[in-house]
Amino acid sequence: MDCVPSSVIDEVINRFRGAYAIYVYGGSLDCSGGDVDIAVFMEEVPREVPRVGENVDLQVFREPRNTLFFVYVIKTGRLVYGRPLDIDVDSVIRRELELIDEREFLFLNSDDEVVVCKSLKELLFLLAAIRCGIHGSSNWYRMVKCLSGLGINVPIEFKHCLNPPDVDRLRNVGEPVLRRVMQELRAISRYRVGEARGNSF
Repeated sequence: MDCVPSSVIDEVINRFRGAYAIYVYGGSLDCSGGDVDIAVFMEEVPREVPRVGENVDLQVFREPRNTLFFVYVIKTGRLVYGRPLDIDVDSVIRRELELIDEREFLFLNSDDEVVVCKSLKELLFLLAAIRCGIHGSSNWYRMVKCLSGLGINVPIEFKHCLNPPDVDRLRNVGEPVLRRVMQELRAISRYRVGEARGNSF
């Protein structure tokens, strides 16, 4: 964690003594990302999350949910305070595969650029997680590298979904990528369903 200032970690721990787990995750762990990403897990979530330093993305949760985001936090992040958490990766991947049609619909039909951006970004990370593993897709740069190996060029427009380009721009650059990603994910989903049926006999 050479790129994460110890003073930031100390300040977060001091401010969240009631937390049962604090993780640092994302690109800051291998110095590939600009922000320091921190996830705090605690029973009593504060109404307002205090600002901690520059370039620190701090989020507070009551408990981890069954999503790929929390898989990355728990499985690839660094526990800096409290007790280690666990999450069932296979269960999360199965659930995420069930949501691919919904995410495609949101990309194609939502008027909200944040929703459009996030819907494709989540599909990109899901495909990378399946193809290259959780550690091989644990941040933006690893995900991009993984998918480039499949011949998929990830548009930079989808990197910062809290402040994305307009909807038209996102769809123009994203639709060809969406088609290829959905083709891959549907093939994986069909294979998994067939495998599950085969195992049931």
